[in-house]
Amino acid sequence: MIKRKVKKFRSYILIFILIIFYFLTANSVNAQFQNKFRTSNLVLESRLNYCFIAPHHLEMQIFNKHFPAYEINIYKATFGKTRWEYMYKYPLIGISFWYSDLGNSPYLGSAYAIFPYINFPLTQKKKTVLYFRLGVGLGYLTKKFDPVENYKNLCIGSTINAALNFMFEVKWKITKRFVVSAGAGLAHFSNGTIKTPNFGLNLPIFNAGIAYRLSKGNPYSRKKLLPELFPYEFDGEKSFEINISTAFAVKDMQSEFGKRYYVYTIFGNILKQVSYKSKFGIGFDFSYDGSDLKLLERNNTEVENELSIIKPGISAAYEIMMSKLSLVFNLGMYLGGKERSDGTSYEKLAIKYKISKSIYTNITLKAHSGRADFVAFGLGYHFNVFYY
Repeated sequence: MIKRKVKKFRSYILIFILIIFYFLTANSVNAQFQNKFRTSNLVLESRLNYCFIAPHHLEMQIFNKHFPAYEINIYKATFGKTRWEYMYKYPLIGISFWYSDLGNSPYLGSAYAIFPYINFPLTQKKKTVLYFRLGVGLGYLTKKFDPVENYKNLCIGSTINAALNFMFEVKWKITKRFVVSAGAGLAHFSNGTIKTPNFGLNLPIFNAGIAYRLSKGNPYSRKKLLPELFPYEFDGEKSFEINISTAFAVKDMQSEFGKRYYVYTIFGNILKQVSYKSKFGIGFDFSYDGSDLKLLERNNTEVENELSIIKPGISAAYEIMMSKLSLVFNLGMYLGGKERSDGTSYEKLAIKYKISKSIYTNITLKAHSGRADFVAFGLGYHFNVFYY
């Protein structure tokens, strides 16, 4: 008990030293590199989180503890240097370094995460702004499931995981340089069933933070009289866009079936752009999951042809664009496939990044009722079909 308290005390002292250090050194850094930082709009932020693990499975009740998490952020306050920044009302773009001891659980260990994020302004006043933060990155958990030494950890089957962060926060501008904030959200660790078991960790969080701007901020582009519409932007042509992608995933199910399985998927979306930010449309996909054969065999279901496990699906699609990066959401239902123990509906979240005018990369998470099925990596091609 005493060792645990000492460990917690050391953690608090460490974060306190880090906060004091960067505030003491910020002025000297600012004095030496004023010109360099002037256009970068860099801000340093320290944040203290209060967390607990949401037990969304009965086996997770043993992890019902409350504990702190510590966060150091470096972010850039956009001012409209590119058009998408202006159209999204000048979001904050940053990277977060996150740590928690997860309540000193002997089964979970500690959690480390690093994730880029975007803070989207929702409402804005002179000194108060409400933001929604979306962060996606990598997490490292010091302990994972082991059938002999750590069989109670059914949450995580791998040390490397995806780290997701969703948060609503309010920022108050105290002075030209200091900003304080308070927020509430959710942190999530999961490997997307790359390796089972994978219940995942859901951590509701409440937090407070303080930030310091390294230099005087740039004025917003609206004050620079930039036009909202650009000359020759619309030439009268009307079109819809077709995206076709292929992706590949691995499902390591050795804890259940003693084997790895592979997933192959072809999917696409037919989209109509309705604004600078948004596209709506319909999607289709065909997926082959090798683990479905084992699931059918376990349920004593005869499989005459492997092609019978291919799952065709149709979905509603929405894409939100941020320059070369975009997020695609699909909500769909299966039209076939012999193994459908997860139900007839599915959800997909894809991150797309354009590497040329027509070619893009994608990372796609597929889930059933919020439970991750697989994470696939692939390439895609898109083209426009003009009808006027």
